[in-house]
Amino acid sequence: MRITITAKHVKVTDKMKDYAREKIERLERYFDRIANISVILDQHKLDYVCEINISTDIHHQLTAVVHDREDMHAAVDLCMDKAHRQLAKLKEKLKGHKGVTKRQKLGRD
Repeated sequence: MRITITAKHVKVTDKMKDYAREKIERLERYFDRIANISVILDQHKLDYVCEINISTDIHHQLTAVVHDREDMHAAVDLCMDKAHRQLAKLKEKLKGHKGVTKRQKLGRD
């Protein structure tokens, strides 16, 4: 898994980049088929913006964007939660695709 962290329109300290990298590395526990993760930290007027772009080896692209007025740390945390929910949904979709649960719903088992 390759992680890229970039900053736009704001100076981001190494401590903040390390915080974001630490949080992002946790995503691999939930879904092990992640190829690349791109994190963009931005400041748009008074909002701090965190954008996470995830590409998997099965040709899925996920994007989570969060605007937060409080703090960059809060924006990263909220964006991580959003990305985690999207990965969980993708994993469930791949796992249950025409499997036992689908057949049980249709009454074929």
